[in-house]
Amino acid sequence: MADMSGQDPSEIKMATVDEEEKGATFSGTVILGIDVEGAGEVLFFRDFLIEDYKGELTAYLATDGNITKSIDLGEVKHKSSSFKLPIPLGTDTSPYNTVVLRDEKSKKKVVTIKL
Repeated sequence: MADMSGQDPSEIKMATVDEEEKGATFSGTVILGIDVEGAGEVLFFRDFLIEDYKGELTAYLATDGNITKSIDLGEVKHKSSSFKLPIPLGTDTSPYNTVVLRDEKSKKKVVTIKL
């Protein structure tokens, strides 16, 4: 799914996640890259496991973890361990360096992932 061939390795932003936050465990890899299936830039979640978290999460591509300077990428469907969230076409992703997962009900940040 996350085939990065043909992309400049210095321009691929990624992070390995292994964190425990608010009683839940988050682990896996998050990659900001080009989708080889032609969907443009996407945020890939590869082998991404969310354990012991019951709420609904929304992913945001943010600058320094600041949600007011972010792009809402939509709901994180954590029933599958590998999935992707498209980034709106034409978006300059260079200033974005974090992914924030926020609980939709409480509106609180659950985990911040530095890319």
